[in-house]
Amino acid sequence: MPTTPPLAQQPSPDVGAPASGPPPASPGSRLRAYIALEACAVALGYLVSVLWVGLPAGPSRWVLVAGGAVAVAVPLWIKSRRELRQEAEARSAEAIAIEADTKLRLVVGDVTTPIAEVVGKVHQAATEAERGSLRGQLGQLIVEAAANLCDGERARATFFELHGGEMRATAWFGRGDQPETVFTEAPADRRGHEALLLVRFHDFLLVDDVRAETLPRGAEPRPGATYRSFISVAVFCGEQNFGMLSVDAPEPYAFDETDLNVMRAMAQLLGAGLVDRP
Repeated sequence: MPTTPPLAQQPSPDVGAPASGPPPASPGSRLRAYIALEACAVALGYLVSVLWVGLPAGPSRWVLVAGGAVAVAVPLWIKSRRELRQEAEARSAEAIAIEADTKLRLVVGDVTTPIAEVVGKVHQAATEAERGSLRGQLGQLIVEAAANLCDGERARATFFELHGGEMRATAWFGRGDQPETVFTEAPADRRGHEALLLVRFHDFLLVDDVRAETLPRGAEPRPGATYRSFISVAVFCGEQNFGMLSVDAPEPYAFDETDLNVMRAMAQLLGAGLVDRP
């Protein structure tokens, strides 16, 4: 007497297997196919109308037929170009949004977690020497994250620490040239005055090109500077001011609003690690 094989031995359909067949067409190819079909339909309609009336009897009639064909084709060509341009702009905006989302995920997952761990260790340190060492490690982590996350090619991030009324670079990462600018309260140091005001008022500054005709106050580069664009953000926590976090790049228009938000987040993390416990 035949018996039914157990369920484990019966062949089952591949539920999770991908469906066979050609991959789906992209939106751009579908739009081009639609435009081509529309052009063929218009051309066929115009040809049928011409043949219905009859072939042109002379050169002047042929000129009228050709002029009518051009009058029909030009608006169709302009319309198709506009639709293709709009579709390309939509794809570009979508790609930018995906890139920004990927960058923010990277900030949260791969960068913020180790920095937050060091911030916690700073406030748990038992001695001042250990706390100072961890703060130096935190500053280096911050500048490395800022240089790697911001879009500018060969970007360099620098932390200018505030001490005794002046700011000088204590941590940097990026291009080989070491930052040499020192911001002071000297009467002739206008850039120093503006940088110290930026820190005092917990402000930020984004400059697209330091060689532009009009620049914000305090945005003048030092002589021989190797950067064209930069972002500067105040580092503070509560009422305590610690300095300025900066990122610069040799090319103009290297940074955007997403880079500015990344820099502000890094500055806040750095300020949280440098704040003194009450």
